[in-house]
Amino acid sequence: MPAHFELFNQFITKYVEFNNDELTDFSSKCTKVEFPKGAYIMKAGEVQKNLYFITEGIIRNYIENNKGEIKIFNFRSESMVVTGYASYNYEDNLKSLVNVQCLEDCVLIKVPYDAINYVINHIKLGDRLGRFMAEAHVVQMMQYVIQRDTMSIIERLDNIDKNFPNIHQRVPQYMIASYLGITPVHLSNLKKKRKSSRN
Repeated sequence: MPAHFELFNQFITKYVEFNNDELTDFSSKCTKVEFPKGAYIMKAGEVQKNLYFITEGIIRNYIENNKGEIKIFNFRSESMVVTGYASYNYEDNLKSLVNVQCLEDCVLIKVPYDAINYVINHIKLGDRLGRFMAEAHVVQMMQYVIQRDTMSIIERLDNIDKNFPNIHQRVPQYMIASYLGITPVHLSNLKKKRKSSRN
């Protein structure tokens, strides 16, 4: 089985116990897809039909307000699930709340909602997979709000560095500044201050 699916299967079997036939059947319902840098996996307002698991690349979730200002809410990278912060239940026909854009050439496993519902209906404890893949984003959004209101900027900068190693080499600094809610100049000064304090 290709390495991309091996990584995906390692991820999902942490949450649901599949036998070999079940895992093969589920994986057959999913597809490896590739997106070039700058491509949109989904846009705000579009009906969601899939979740995605990232095997290569880094992605941003953002919104653009009526003034044309962009606000980044999250980054996602290898071995993470990405969606548009809506429901995993395809019957709800919910629309994406954010834009999901590739910041590098990306390889993902596309997981249709009907594949997740297949697991829920046919695999013992399969509901764990659906809940985790959908609710993980809700938890991350809550963490974003809590961190924004309770952590210092330096603490939030340390946190993003911990969660996304090498992000400063992979993502433009103005995007990291947008996530932190500061200007690129402020971010540059913070990094210098942090480096000085650690020497």
